[in-house]
Amino acid sequence: MPAPSPVYILAGPETGLKDSFVAEVLAAVRADGEPDFYRLYADDTPPSSLAAMLRNGSLFASWIVIEYRNVDQLSKKEDIQVLADYCSQPADHTILLLETDGYGVPKPIEAKVPASCRKTFFEMFESELGGWIRRTLRSSGIDIDDAAVESILELVPHESSALNAACLVLSSSFPPGSRLGADDVEKAITHSRPEDAFSLFARIAEGDLAAALSALDAVLDDRKGDANQIIAALVWSFRRLLRIHEAVDAGERFEDVCLREQARSKTAQRQLREALRRYEHRDCLRIITALSETEAFLRTNGAAPSRQILQLLVDAIVTRKGAGLPFAGWTAEGFYPYLQSQE
Repeated sequence: MPAPSPVYILAGPETGLKDSFVAEVLAAVRADGEPDFYRLYADDTPPSSLAAMLRNGSLFASWIVIEYRNVDQLSKKEDIQVLADYCSQPADHTILLLETDGYGVPKPIEAKVPASCRKTFFEMFESELGGWIRRTLRSSGIDIDDAAVESILELVPHESSALNAACLVLSSSFPPGSRLGADDVEKAITHSRPEDAFSLFARIAEGDLAAALSALDAVLDDRKGDANQIIAALVWSFRRLLRIHEAVDAGERFEDVCLREQARSKTAQRQLREALRRYEHRDCLRIITALSETEAFLRTNGAAPSRQILQLLVDAIVTRKGAGLPFAGWTAEGFYPYLQSQE
């Protein structure tokens, strides 16, 4: 790539292509030696600290490169202004990569970054995914049938880094010359897949509180999702479960409903059947309400500790089917005494 610019906005959900661009930036500056490279998050590092790091430079490296993730979550005017001011006059020998999974950043920041340095990474079209998977596996000498392709697309997020990781798992699990079916794919991927917001639902469906809380901590620790993303995934999962309840109660076959809901794998259907047994129709309604109340609480009380709140939410779902949220209607100030009383 040509000489990199001092500031980029990297937007969009396609993390694989985004990571490739970051790798190109790092490769471009390595001609002057290994750079100091940092990955920071807007909810942990305020823009004032970020700007200070960039302006202070490095004692040992020619370049500083910083990925600043979740920049779309900045809401305070003073924080946005600090970052906009830096973008208008960036320090020498620094590169700031402002990242968001959404499609935009606060307007004052965007206005200070040239259009040529604002890049959006879109997901692949659905029609492209199957061919991409086949080509990737074929390069390792592995063939795959249509059902196996559908299984991958059901089990893995539709972006290149996740799909590539799944293909690497399959190519390391089976020798060249193999032809894979859906069962082969499901066993290999589910055995190796890390926790995410959707596997958290699977633990909740099983009714195992300890496993659900462990999965929640893993998702948060690995930055696989923030509180809003986790809640959104659980809302989606319980709304789907609610639709399945309604269809089955109306006389439809469970298997037919699962196919319509894009739950084709045996693992997904087993999890949904277990969830149907554990959470009745009215439970799903109550849990969706609890999720909405939690999202509203976090949105209006930004200072509240999201990890503890999510832990209480998961506990309420697993042990009380969504009833008895202790923070419903509270303010952040009222929540801290409650936490202290539980210690």
